[in-house]
Amino acid sequence: MGSLEGVLARIETAVGELAGLLAPDVLRGWEAPSVGRLVDAHARIRRATGRLDGVRLTVLPRIEDDGSWRSGGMTRTFASWLRLREGISASTARKDVTTARRLATALPVTRERLVNGTVGVDHVRVMTEVAPTSETRQDALAWLIDTRTGEPTTPEAFVHTVAVDLPDPQDDPDGTLTRDRITQVLETAVAEGTLVTGEGLVLREAGVLNADQFRIVARRFATVTDPDTDDLDDDKAAAGEFLDVSKTLGGYHVAGFLTDEHGLLVTTAITSLLGAPAAGDDRGPGQRRAQGLADVARVVLDTNQASPGASILPHLNVTVSWSELVTQVTRTRDGSCLTCGQTAPGQSRRGSGRRPGTGLTGGVAGAADPAVPAGPAETSGSPGAGAGAGAGEIGVGVGAPGPDVGLGAGWLSSGGGVFSESGGRVPRGLLRRLACDSAVTRVVFGPDGAVVDVGRAQRTVSGQMRRAVIARDRHCVFPGCDQPPSRCEVHHAVTHWAQGGATSVSNSALLCWFHHQLVDTRGIAMAWAGKPTTTGAAGVLVESGWVFTDARDHRICLPEAIEPAPDSGGSDDQAGMPPAAAA
Repeated sequence: MGSLEGVLARIETAVGELAGLLAPDVLRGWEAPSVGRLVDAHARIRRATGRLDGVRLTVLPRIEDDGSWRSGGMTRTFASWLRLREGISASTARKDVTTARRLATALPVTRERLVNGTVGVDHVRVMTEVAPTSETRQDALAWLIDTRTGEPTTPEAFVHTVAVDLPDPQDDPDGTLTRDRITQVLETAVAEGTLVTGEGLVLREAGVLNADQFRIVARRFATVTDPDTDDLDDDKAAAGEFLDVSKTLGGYHVAGFLTDEHGLLVTTAITSLLGAPAAGDDRGPGQRRAQGLADVARVVLDTNQASPGASILPHLNVTVSWSELVTQVTRTRDGSCLTCGQTAPGQSRRGSGRRPGTGLTGGVAGAADPAVPAGPAETSGSPGAGAGAGAGEIGVGVGAPGPDVGLGAGWLSSGGGVFSESGGRVPRGLLRRLACDSAVTRVVFGPDGAVVDVGRAQRTVSGQMRRAVIARDRHCVFPGCDQPPSRCEVHHAVTHWAQGGATSVSNSALLCWFHHQLVDTRGIAMAWAGKPTTTGAAGVLVESGWVFTDARDHRICLPEAIEPAPDSGGSDDQAGMPPAAAA
């Protein structure tokens, strides 16, 4: 057989030869092995390394039991000594030591099969992590199980369940023949698999299940043999549950731990709102989950599930002055006005037909009286109320009541829109969405900061108009998106409100919360082309009648675009506008 060192030397030599045969330059050469040979080689290499891991884990308990690693007092634990001795990470050292101990004390059959190559390393990890996690479970691993019934048994009880031709007591006065016959019956039952240990019963599934599926079987064994430990683990998990939502630079930081029950509730709720990615949606899974979590909160608030008896429904509130709202929603990222092109927010081109200081056409600016003294008109609305009945509010006000502080009377005196609860800055994209669809409350302040007048809350899109838009669009009209009206907002589609667009059915379209923000912030244009005459197969999304064009004038469409039907026609002044559905 040779010495330990000699065998290891031969293994190292063989590994070197194997590495030379499978070097990267060889695999790219003309004489490279075929892919079929490489597939077989990869499986054999994994099996060989697993067997070596089994031998290594057999050695570790012997080294630990010797205790010589304590000499010098450099380390207090065997795992720490192993980490320093071999230069591995602390987590790897702890995992190896724990695995080796459990294989030596509670899982001898598992260790034997790992060394023989009949069980893989991943299956062994599952066994050591799940099966011997309490004294009761360690005892259960050594129980005898009658596979015919699946119930624990004893040698005596098992013998009584099979036909055994025992010798006559007169022929076997000392019982030797009887014991030999019973031993033979038990050995035969073990060889045939009729009688196994608890460990063997679980390992029977390792040959036909992958490691993830095998974990379910091992977990079931642990639960059946010792449910009390599961209860303790559940209590620990519940006690360790927490959720931190902390304001930080640019947003909020979220961290926490949830039990399996609460984690599944949250992930199921988020997944139910995500749906499949629509055309042009290049967000990663984490980004889409973040959006889904915010959408869950919107649904709860918009449907008034949190406080059904409250006189004032809970929702996000924003305060911004009317002039600042107009300034923000009509400016691009470089600070110029969307309509007049001016950089200074208080100026407009002569002859443009727009009121000074608003950047809006005269008709639209009439939504608020510019002659009203300085003081905010608080606009309450919901960027997530969508097609609902207006449950939930967002407040948008114009400036802050009271005198300016150190910034003069110019345009610097306005601080922009803020969230009423936290005072944080409101993104311009959100203000543009509020201009499309929100509930607005006008609040007028006097010179001393006192409230002079509070107007009645009104939605920018009425209930009748909303019902007509829903009847026509039915869901989010962005290509590939099928979010229902309850998760949508009404968007000023052809001409934005900030550019003088009318609040009408012909100028309105349903967009889900994500795509509403996407359209407003990415310079995406919309136009009505008419719905297709064919509906396609059941469950397949077709063109909604709206055409989307990105900032580079490229059409955004479904992966297999369905050409829209020709425009049904209409008056010249309504070209490119969809028909007004009946309320």
